[in-house]
Amino acid sequence: MDPAAGRWGYAEALRAVVWFYVDDIAYRDLVAAGIRSLCAALDNATFRARFPEADDTPKRVLFADALEILRLKVCAADPWFAFQAGEWLAIAMEKNRAMLGLPDGAVVAEFLFGAMDSLDPYTRFLTSEMLEVMRDQMKGAYSGIGAEVVLRGGRVVLGEVFEGGAAAGAGLKAGDEITAIDDQPAKGLSLTEVSRRLRGKAGTSVRITVRPGARGQTRSVTLQRSVVHMPSVRHARLIEGEEGIAYLRLTSFKSGTEKELRRAVGTLAEQGAAGLILDLRGNPGGTLLEAIGVAGVFLPPGRVIRTRGRALGATWTYNVPLFASQQWRGPLAVLIDERTASAAEVLAAALARRGRAVLVGRRTFGKGAAQINIPVSGGASAVCLTVARLYDPDDACIEGRGVEPNRDVKPSRTRAENLRDDPAVRVAVEALRAVSHRN
Repeated sequence: MDPAAGRWGYAEALRAVVWFYVDDIAYRDLVAAGIRSLCAALDNATFRARFPEADDTPKRVLFADALEILRLKVCAADPWFAFQAGEWLAIAMEKNRAMLGLPDGAVVAEFLFGAMDSLDPYTRFLTSEMLEVMRDQMKGAYSGIGAEVVLRGGRVVLGEVFEGGAAAGAGLKAGDEITAIDDQPAKGLSLTEVSRRLRGKAGTSVRITVRPGARGQTRSVTLQRSVVHMPSVRHARLIEGEEGIAYLRLTSFKSGTEKELRRAVGTLAEQGAAGLILDLRGNPGGTLLEAIGVAGVFLPPGRVIRTRGRALGATWTYNVPLFASQQWRGPLAVLIDERTASAAEVLAAALARRGRAVLVGRRTFGKGAAQINIPVSGGASAVCLTVARLYDPDDACIEGRGVEPNRDVKPSRTRAENLRDDPAVRVAVEALRAVSHRN
């Protein structure tokens, strides 16, 4: 990495934080957090294995002492401007070259990631690769094998397998365990790393070893990557044996989610649905504006959410607009759990607070913070920055509190083979029947 480019990219990122972050923050605190992060990395065996220069104990100790002195000087100087923060990074890089010899990129990365990690769990620095993955997620399309992956007990397991993708074409099914990717063991890898290895340019190949049903003998298959479109709405259907009750799962909020949902709800209504179960379990959120649009499928005009922040435009009230078409007016039950987060919590809270739905399941995650991506380094990377907190229609902050269900359902130890075996679905059906009888 060019030292000047690293310094100015770092200064840009910190300027974005100081100007737009939801709470007041000083350059002093961000630089000090970066120094602490680099010091912690020096004590980390994995970091030292990656950068052998840090394995020289006497040099490492001297460099760590110099960094601590530098941190004290930063706190005393209390820089007011981004370029001054960049100068402190430059000093750290100079000391590193003279005393230890780590790559400049390693020093810049620790300063950047340390600063972001000191703020909240959601603010982070996005490299060009991470930014591309996030954009693909928001578009609902990416180039890969056509399957979701999840971690279960440390094992990499296929979640949903999408029709038309390479995984489905090879006969892979949900629940199959991936034991190796390109002959490298998958155990111990993070989901981010697994996704990075499985994704790639359309037309390229990846070899994976799978254990069907996570048990028995393994087999290896070579899959050709292709562009995969991930639907937001899945499993939309009438529940067998429950006359007039329909079910659909909403997995995330991304470009086109509202239109997709409206099509599915319209089809279910034509099939005779009189009550609807909307499953938001495991929904991590997504685009806030799509969640507002989805709310308009079920709600008349009125408040959905209020945001509050420091930056211009960060404090705002989001309503279902007057011209929106409320497509579903029948009884509604919403399934939530501890993995329902962010925009999904916004939707659940709005439907419950405005008396439109009964919530079934468990308290949600409690991510009541909104982020935007602020480009740095000419758009090659970005800061995913928390700029506002989210408040429901009753003006209660979702952050750290989540959304409580109206009817609590404890987690099941066994995986339901069909909808009628799902305890939360059964409770939701009972709730919808009760509403129908009252009406």
